[in-house]
Order: sequence, then C-alpha cells, then structure tokens
Amino acid sequence: MRRLFAFALLLAHVLATAAPAAAADAIHLPPVTRTTLANGLRVILLPVSGLPLVDFRLVLDAGSGLDPQGKEGLAGLTADLLTQGTPTRTATAIAEEAEFVGGTLSASSGLEQTVVQAEFLSGDFELGLDLVADVTLRPKFAADEFARAKTKALGRIESDKDDPSTVAAQAFARAFYGAAHPFGHTSGGTAAGVGALTRDDVVSFHDRTYRPNRAWLVVVGGFDAARAKSAIAKKFGAWKAGEAPASPAGSPAERKGARVVLVSKPDATQTQIRMGAPGLPRNHPDRFPLLVANTILGGGFTSRLVSEVRVKRGLSYSISSRFEGQRATGAFVVSTFTKNETARQTIDVTLEELRKFRDQGATAEEIQKAKNYLKGQFPLSIEAPDDLAQILGDIAFFALAPDYIEGYWSRVDAVTAEDVKRVTRQYIPESGYLFVAVSNPEQVKAQLESLGPLEVRPLE
Repeated sequence: MRRLFAFALLLAHVLATAAPAAAADAIHLPPVTRTTLANGLRVILLPVSGLPLVDFRLVLDAGSGLDPQGKEGLAGLTADLLTQGTPTRTATAIAEEAEFVGGTLSASSGLEQTVVQAEFLSGDFELGLDLVADVTLRPKFAADEFARAKTKALGRIESDKDDPSTVAAQAFARAFYGAAHPFGHTSGGTAAGVGALTRDDVVSFHDRTYRPNRAWLVVVGGFDAARAKSAIAKKFGAWKAGEAPASPAGSPAERKGARVVLVSKPDATQTQIRMGAPGLPRNHPDRFPLLVANTILGGGFTSRLVSEVRVKRGLSYSISSRFEGQRATGAFVVSTFTKNETARQTIDVTLEELRKFRDQGATAEEIQKAKNYLKGQFPLSIEAPDDLAQILGDIAFFALAPDYIEGYWSRVDAVTAEDVKRVTRQYIPESGYLFVAVSNPEQVKAQLESLGPLEVRPLE
C-alpha cells in the first residue's frame, strides 16, 4: 500500500506541469543535484518532497563483459555474493535488518553493469545507505557462501536448458558476437566458466572493478539533499579509486550474408526464433527516430509484425522487434516462436514485413499514433522511485543527454516522416540476417537450410 501511495505522489510531482501530454513541451522533475566525491564516485540526488520512501541505486562498471575468457559468470557470481555477508554482518543479519524495517536490498549483474539497489522508508535513510555501502565495499566472500552460490549458479544454468526462450537468447548472443567476445555469453555465464571459478577469482574481480571512479550512486525519494551528501561522503569517502580493466567495446562477429544456427532440442514442439543484425549504441543520435520506427514495426501490441504474424496469420502468440543498445555497440533483434511445422513460414512472413516496412516506410497516421503511444507511456515508466532511479543511472552510465527525461516528449515530437524512412532503410537490412532457432532438428532443419549456411549446435 505504501508503495502505491509513493508511486502516486511521485507521478503527481512529475506530471504537475506536464498534463495533458499532447500540450506539454517537457516533463518537469524536481531539481536533480549531481556531484562527484574526491575519489571519483558520481552522486545523483533527486529529493521529492512528501515521498515516504527512498531508493538507492549504485551502478558499477563491472558487468559480465569483463569476465575473463574461460571464467564466464565471474561478474554474476561476485554480485550474487555481495549480500551474503560482510565482516560485521552475516547474510542472515543483512536480510533481517532490511526486513525488520520493511526495506529491500539486492545485487545483480548484467552485460555492462553490476547494480546494488535498495528501498527503505525515508526515516531509515541511514540504515539503507549503510547496508548499500557495507555489502558493496566490504563483502566477506566466505568460503561456504562462495561454494553455495557457485552451486546455485550451476543449478540455474542447468535449469535454463529447460526454457527454450532463455536458450535462444544465449545462443543468439554467442552467434551474434562470437564465443570469444565479451558479450558472447550472458551474465549467468557458462557451466564450464562457473565451474572453473575460485574464491580468489571473485576477490580479485571485486578488487579490480569495484572502484568509485567507475561507479554512480543514484538516490531518489524523501530525503534532505544536504544531509544526504554528508552521509554519502562519510560512508563512501574512504573508498579508494584505482585503475580497472577497460570497458568492453567490440562489434558483432563479422560475416558475409545470412547465417543460420539451429540449437538442437529434440523434445521441442515449438521453435524459438531470433533474427538479428547490427544495431547502434544506446546514446546514438538516431535513437529517437528508431524508437518511433520500431514502435510501428514491432514494439507494441498493434505493431505491423503483431498484426501480420499473430492476428492475420495466427502463426505465433507473440512477436516483437527491438534495438538493443550497449555503450559502444548494439543489435536489431526480432523475437518470436511458432509450431515446428510453421518455422519457415513464420520467418518468411516476418522477412516480408521487414522488407515492406523498409521499402515503403510508415504512414503519417502510424507515425502520429506511435508518438502518442510513446509520450503516453513514458510518464508511467518513471512513476515509481526505483524506475526513476534506474533511468537517472542509465543517463549517467550510457552518457545520454542530461535532459533525457525532460526532453523526451519534445524529442519524440521532433521525429519526422523523413527521419523514420531514413533510419528504417539504414538499420533494417534487406538481407544478411543472423537466424537462430531452438527446435527439433528433424522437423525444422530442412525448412531452414535455404536461408543460408546452417550450423546445428548441441544444447549448451
């Protein structure tokens, strides 16, 4: 109940001078304070008067892209262990301290980030900040906790084999970037990589990558900014800066023409399909034109792909397209699934829709509808304090425009029909796609062979 109340209060603040959407030029946030400690930690504060909650989000440049080859899963395992004990708190004590006051504390790792996040009542600001600092700066990495976390991670990898969608995502990453690329595996790692990890690996990774000059602390909610600055300086000021591995950049694996990867899952009655091509970084100037274009193509329930593949043809319950963006690279990806018998038909229909959209462009009505949808949905995506903290963290991490939130509506409105036509032709290729399918090879291999050179891989 208190979270719903907090959401309503924050949304009221955000929309106070921004409704109705169609008549507004910008979303207006309360003032955001940005400062940097002497050790390099960048601090972003957004106090909201009357909000009873405070959300902490510590973003570290320590994602799975920094996993050494042969030890895939190191960043993820390190993040899993953060909340499992410090020199002064056991894992149980950490959980109980947070739960006793109704707070939450967690840590997770992705391709480029490790994130420690917490939410507490405003009156428990000091406790929440202390827990975030303690687990981030002083994790114990006890041998028994390491063994338990490693076993759990291996179990997760094994259970993922039963989820065709997860298998498809992992297989696509490996095929798109290449097995040796930093992004060629997901943050969960591989069985071989996690199996090879030692406690010393975790300690070393934490020491090398968890540095204040590679971190951002975002705080959103009901707190006093001056007191927060002082408290943050006390908790994080002694954290020492240091050199750390360069952030992964890289590009997709080079290839000429289309390529097909079929992951063998003999018991599959449906085929998971991923189609992809090189995209663009998260902060690319064409991001907003592509956002509008992709909303029309496959980014919503009324998109062209949904209309053709699901509604008209009944080939799939779900299909979508997206432009994934990292700091230095990205991908255009179409995701869907269908019966084994209609795998090729689904791909062909999808390719035809991509060609039509690329060649013919979007109508004025489609563009305006997409703009209205994006402008209407965006305020809802920042109505919760933790959602707003995430976007503020992304703005800093991905070097987005400082006024990304305030200027979101105007940037969407500024997209023209010519912009949509240009980016569609530039980033949606005519051919040369990477196709990844997870299915029964006996039923689908013959269907896919004419798409391009085909490789059958075992389920890994």
